[in-house]
Amino acid sequence: MTAERAPRRHVLVVAPHCESMPRLRSLVPAARELDGVLRNGMLGGCDPGLPDGGSLFVGDGLTSGYIQGLVEKAVEHAADRSAVLVLAMLGHGFVVGGGGTLHLMASDSVEEVRRGALDVSALLTMAVDHPGVDGLIGIIDTCHAAGAIPAAPQLTAGSRNGRTRLSLLMASSSSQPAYDLSLSRELTTLLRHGLPVDEKALSVTRVAQELRRHVKGQDVTVAHHDGDPFAGEPLWIARNTRHRGSSPGILSGPFAAEELTAALGGLQPPTPVPRAESTAAVRALLHRLEEARPMEPDPAWERAVEAADHLYVAVRTVEFLRDWIGTDLTTPRIRRALGSLLAGERRLPAGPATPCDTDVEVLDFLAFNHPVAYSDCRPWVTRFVLLLARAAGRDDQDPELIRWAREIKAGQELNDAVAYARSRQAGQRLSLVTSLHASVAGDWPESLETWLLLDGEIFARGTFSCLPESERPVDRESVEDALDNAVLWARGEAATLQLPLIRVHVAAPSALLVTWRPEESGSALLLGVHHDVVMHWSERLAPSRLLRLTQAAVSARWAAIDSHGAASAPLDWLSEQETADPGALGARLARGQYAAGAIGLDHRPTADTGGLLDLLLAYTPVLVWPHGAEGFAPSLHEQLDDHWRTLPDSLLDTYRCEWSGAPAKDISVLRLVWDDQEWLTFCDRFRASGPGTEAS
Repeated sequence: MTAERAPRRHVLVVAPHCESMPRLRSLVPAARELDGVLRNGMLGGCDPGLPDGGSLFVGDGLTSGYIQGLVEKAVEHAADRSAVLVLAMLGHGFVVGGGGTLHLMASDSVEEVRRGALDVSALLTMAVDHPGVDGLIGIIDTCHAAGAIPAAPQLTAGSRNGRTRLSLLMASSSSQPAYDLSLSRELTTLLRHGLPVDEKALSVTRVAQELRRHVKGQDVTVAHHDGDPFAGEPLWIARNTRHRGSSPGILSGPFAAEELTAALGGLQPPTPVPRAESTAAVRALLHRLEEARPMEPDPAWERAVEAADHLYVAVRTVEFLRDWIGTDLTTPRIRRALGSLLAGERRLPAGPATPCDTDVEVLDFLAFNHPVAYSDCRPWVTRFVLLLARAAGRDDQDPELIRWAREIKAGQELNDAVAYARSRQAGQRLSLVTSLHASVAGDWPESLETWLLLDGEIFARGTFSCLPESERPVDRESVEDALDNAVLWARGEAATLQLPLIRVHVAAPSALLVTWRPEESGSALLLGVHHDVVMHWSERLAPSRLLRLTQAAVSARWAAIDSHGAASAPLDWLSEQETADPGALGARLARGQYAAGAIGLDHRPTADTGGLLDLLLAYTPVLVWPHGAEGFAPSLHEQLDDHWRTLPDSLLDTYRCEWSGAPAKDISVLRLVWDDQEWLTFCDRFRASGPGTEAS
């Protein structure tokens, strides 16, 4: 008896630039990444959709007639092989009239002109109704994407009498725009890293449920038809890499799978990718590659050896951490160690836009997505291990640690990592808190209250006058002079303790939060150049009745934010229209309508509407908003998602880029209040001791 062969799967990705419309900057990379994931044997499992091996058609020169021909060839090829066809269509789209069908705009298309554009509904109907096609999965990433859904009679009748299968994943409703190919980009991320659910393969419905958490400003839409009683397995969009049952004991992740598939597949003859259940299988792979070393330099062989070497480092490190740290290897510690590592790499990318919650996921990311500044993955891996070891209370001179470093040939990197981890720990021990809570009605206060914290406890306290030497009233200049004096005082105390002073916390009322940038204060050097300045809301030090009532809810929100593990930020974006009526907004907040955790404004609040920030901060510990009049468009939100794990430090890094004249990311227009658990705890202690009580 022979096992039943799994159905064949084909993919065709079409993403044309339209000459009559603005160019979509993300179109080419989004299409390429999506095609790569769908053709990955361990993920989408698709063969190229055309007989000649073509699967991706993206960019300029793709006319409507040419695309029509591509789709027809892909349908015929899928029918010849009884395959499921995955058809992705990305780009500009339009509908004519309120109930019109979606038209994909090709290079020769003009908006709202049917001739020269592709009727997507008709294409899907043709494809799914073609005899021999085992099913159709459509990925439609355009404006008005849900206009692609074929009419019911076209699916339930036709040449196959309705014995067809169709699953559609669409970026927006038929009346909505779609932004910056966010559906395709989030889908690629999700498929690479899977979902922590007990499913071997991910359906369009399951994927859509997750995407709706991350794709903002547009309604991800799905549609299904299953009229084939003789079909085999249900339609699925990709294998689930986080399904434990499907790959028991595997110690490598999707980054390794993608690189090894490409690197080993490029050898002659191609070498199969081993199941990384232990280091033994990886050592065997390295041994085979060494035996096959070519006489002349060979870039393909060198890439394969490097991929196998990084796989060995990742797998051996997972085994080591499980043995050495054992039950102290927890998700919160893994997240904090990775966040600390990424935040410390200020000249490098902010971090992964993907979940990294397990030892396998983190080591997979560190080994195969390390900064180009490093010759290989060992510096990053050893730094992470040292930060994790310190969080778990392990000795950085433990013989087991040294033995592991020798096994992966990282002795020197371990020595560097020990020095790095000790420096990071020393830099986190001391911090200065300055507060403007003595402000009356949001004006500049007559004094600054300051506290120097050592290991989270109050070490010293001071009060600094903001009164100018002249008769002029207190203003920003005099307050910033007082802040300079407070920092000088704290540096003196830090010198006595022989510890660096890096973190400076500044608490201010909402009216000043809107207008003041303390990181840019300083008479000789900007405060934020050498200090990590974190902004807080000073109202928590002297809370109103509303704030006392919502205190427990704010703490719970921070716990949800801190435990968030998804790729996108745990953040609800509010438009100017949604914040225009404070009464209605307050009612929605009171009902818990914005449940993501943090809140973001896509527009700049003005100084005379400080009450908006007061209202929002009463319900959330993290608030972001743009300081520029142009706002913060939905197409930019993913940048904040990419930086989320390293906030608040990475936002200050973007400011530093601007100050130095280097190119800065778009998130540099954002302001941030970051009232994390450390700040909430400090506020609790302050209120308990009373504002007039000296702390020893």
